[in-house]
This record gives sequence, structure tokens and C-alpha cells, in this order.
Amino acid sequence: MRNKQAKMETIDALNLMIRHADKGPSGFWTDDYEGCGNPSIFPEFEDGLKHGRLVQKKHDLCPWNTAILYGTGHGNIETGCYHSCSIDRARYLSEQEIKEVLIRFKTRFEKGDYEHVDHLMPLLTENEATLIEQRILSKQLEDEQCDKLHQQDRLKKAAVLIKKYPNKKDLLGVYYGENACVHEDGGLVFFAPDSRNDVVGAENWSYDEYLDVQLASLGLAYRSGFVNGIFNHLLELKGQIERVNPRHICFKRIFISGMYPDGEMFEGTEEHVWMDKSGFESFTVGDSVSFGAEVYRYVKTGNGKRIDYGLRNPAGIRKIEAYELPSDDELMMQEIRQIICETCSLSEQCNHTFCLMDPKKKRSLEQEMFNRIKAGTDKETQK
Repeated sequence: MRNKQAKMETIDALNLMIRHADKGPSGFWTDDYEGCGNPSIFPEFEDGLKHGRLVQKKHDLCPWNTAILYGTGHGNIETGCYHSCSIDRARYLSEQEIKEVLIRFKTRFEKGDYEHVDHLMPLLTENEATLIEQRILSKQLEDEQCDKLHQQDRLKKAAVLIKKYPNKKDLLGVYYGENACVHEDGGLVFFAPDSRNDVVGAENWSYDEYLDVQLASLGLAYRSGFVNGIFNHLLELKGQIERVNPRHICFKRIFISGMYPDGEMFEGTEEHVWMDKSGFESFTVGDSVSFGAEVYRYVKTGNGKRIDYGLRNPAGIRKIEAYELPSDDELMMQEIRQIICETCSLSEQCNHTFCLMDPKKKRSLEQEMFNRIKAGTDKETQK
């Protein structure tokens, strides 16, 4: 027998959903700007959406579970809503249809039809299921037509740039004026118009001039090791001071360690990095330091304009003992090991703490990949 309190709370929630069917369907949780909870029906979900907190209503079953909506063979009621949810499809139902589906679910729920779930009858009628599919297709066609119109508008606005960069017509047709950052030809293009305000030296550029410089910079060397600091969290920077002048210092090499949003760590290096001397006044050539800093973009001049990445606003600066930075070969081997781990056929059984691969096979694969990459890198260097 299912929990009586949970059943009562589910029925109370269903009654509220039915009364407010005009506001669309709702599930039972929100968290970090996501989830199925509809704050128009349950105001308490607003807190989860605004502040990234888990807000969850107690309930027994959800009517929008895929297995409940479409019956046995369409989802799994035991995995819960998160892994088997069709609320996005339910949003294509009309107010009256939502109300009818909820009343139907409430009736079956109160009768105990879901006490045993060996075989689930579809909650949706055949007509309702067909209407949902038709409306989804209609919306897709409408979106495609809308996208075509927007693309035509973008192409028109980007005409001058397309004339200069005809091979970037498709790229500009999709992203011109959009809030997007795209990896293209070994570089990054920031398309958001306001993003130029964050580039030191580009504040007064027109949008076309901003894109022009970025497109012209594609394929050129830039400090790719700092790029992760734009989108992710830098944990620590380490470097040895190579040069000092009245206003700036230069690090022979900076070792970068950081973390992606999912908690995975990353590392990298950059050579001969200049920074403002502020904060480093008490240090001299040869000192090794650890610090945190902000990655920023700036206009680099000299042989034409281009946008590059630098470090500013250092914090937590401290002198450390002389240390050995990982060599390029060591960093390469770290990346190889990560690739092997990510592509391993045993990854689903692995806890990523103790490797399940045969040690000899793994060492042989690491060395083989290293030799091939190293040979290719040496050839490029010789050119």
C-alpha cells in the first residue's frame, strides 16, 4: 500500500492543477533554473527558479510520467519523473485537454489503479496522443520558417562582412547578432554584441569591426591556455618571474589549474606572460609565486589588430618554493591518459578511482599514442 500521506498530498496538488489548467501543466520540483514545477500554479517553486535551490513537493506519482501517460513500454515508472518525463509533450495539450487528463489520472489514482504497475493503461487517449504529435510537428515547421526568416535578416545585416569573408557566410547567417560564442578554425568568435564591451581596447568599436577583427584572427596563435578561465573556474596559477620593469613583470611560464562546472579538473601552460606589476612589487627575478587572477580579452596590436587573452587583478599572491613545472611531454601524457579513460570500453563499470584496464595494455596504448602525437608535433615544429 502506498504511503497514505503522500497520496493525500498528491490529490491536493492534482486539485490545484485542475483548477489552474489554464496555466499549463506542472510537475513537482524545481532546482537551479530547471525542473518541471510551474510557479504559476505553485508559487513556492519561484524560489528554486530564482536562487537555484531544490524545491520539491511531496507526492506519490506524477501524471506526466512517460509510462503513465503512454502506458507500459513507454518509459519506466520506477525510475521516477526525472528519468521518464513527458511534461514537455503535455505542454502541447489545450487547457481543456490538460484538465481532462488530470481528472482521468485523479480518478484512476483514487481507485488504486496504480497500486500495481505490472501493466499500465495509457492515460492519454489515442486522439490526445495524435494531437500532441501533430502540434509538435506544426511547431517544428513554424520554428523552421521563423529560423529561415531570421537567417535572411542576419545575412542582410552581415552583407559587408560576408563580402569580405565569403567562406563565413553560413557562420554569419546563423550567429550574427546572436548571444553565442563559437569555436571556428582553431579560434573563438564571440557574437554577442555587448561582449565587445569586455574587450580592453574594443569598447568603441562598431559591431562589424569587432567581428571583423575576430574573423581575421582565426587561425592565428593565441593564448588558448587562458580560454578555459573565461568559461570555467581557475583554481591556481604558478609561475617563475623572468623579467621585471617599472610597470610590468614577465613570467617565463605559467602553469594553470582549474575546474569545469561538473567538477572535472583541467591543466595547461602559457609561455612568457606579461602582467601589470601591481601586487608583485616585493618579488624579484627568479622568484616562484602562486596566485589567482582574472582572464580577460584585449586588443593586441603590432602586426595588425587581433584579440588575445591575458591575466589581470591578481589575488592571493604568495611566494612558493622553486618547483618543477610539468614539461610539454608530461602535459601531453596527462591528456592522453584522459582520452583513454573517456573512451575506454569499461567506463560504464569503472568508478574512475581504480582503473579496470590491464596495466600492460594501458601503458602500451599510452606510449603508442604519445609516440604518434609527438612525431606529428615534431614535424609541425620543423616546418
